[in-house]
Amino acid sequence: MVNAIVSLARLRGKTGYRSPHLFGGDDLSKVEWEYAQGASFFDSLSGLVSRDLLDGKEVLDAGCGWGGKAVYYAEMSRMKTIHAFDLPGVYEPEASAAFARRKGIGNCFFTTGLAEEMPYEGGRFDVVLMEDVFEHVSDPEKVVAECARMLRPGGILVAKFPSFRMMYAHHLDRALTLPGLHYLLPMKTWAAGLNHRLLDPRHGEVYEPFDEVVATKYHPEITRNLNGLHFAAFREIVARSLFETLTLALVPFSGKSGRRRRIRKRLYRLLFDMEAFREFLASFVLFVGRR
Repeated sequence: MVNAIVSLARLRGKTGYRSPHLFGGDDLSKVEWEYAQGASFFDSLSGLVSRDLLDGKEVLDAGCGWGGKAVYYAEMSRMKTIHAFDLPGVYEPEASAAFARRKGIGNCFFTTGLAEEMPYEGGRFDVVLMEDVFEHVSDPEKVVAECARMLRPGGILVAKFPSFRMMYAHHLDRALTLPGLHYLLPMKTWAAGLNHRLLDPRHGEVYEPFDEVVATKYHPEITRNLNGLHFAAFREIVARSLFETLTLALVPFSGKSGRRRRIRKRLYRLLFDMEAFREFLASFVLFVGRR
């Protein structure tokens, strides 16, 4: 069945998208690519969180990807400084630092570390930003506690991430971008089937294989790069944390204009307003908490 879906998706042009994250490129090209996407974080939070939040602040970008977004934030705001880190052995901080120097930006600082053990002294920051991080970490509860440790009293955490129960949260995008695949077949079947299908040298494509499937606290069978975190579990975590919840919401897709799109959007909002479909149809979870 995996082979049939992959073949159909290829015929329809619905195979995985290419980006430096999934298909290589040198470290600097990854930073540049991410910088070009820098506006997307706050654009997606329009009406919910303003980028003015960063002005005059000491900011931490926890799980910064390749660091390009941090450079964009520094360039487009009046923040004091931004520190950013991501996984050792994966992220190369010098590439981000070199890009910042090339842009003439001197208030960006980069290093490596784990979200469960953030590489800074406590109480150092006014704002912590986390985009698409919580679905990957091994211990989300410990990460929330680390975010609280990083912040000064009154500091703000802004976290955006997909619940695994959302239709696009399967992270099979390097092969297939179709929604709801993790509801159609188990992740173990997808990982094994896609690896078998796409690692076949006859296809002649560069392909990063999927991780082994493991059990986590939040899901019995999921690829190792994910944890299966969902909205209800995260809500329980922040309820036990040191944060005062300012916003905790399932945010819908915004959509585009046009008559047909307006009709689809009305149908989408009708379904989104129904509790049974809301998490599946949501674009992301947004948490804004005050320390």
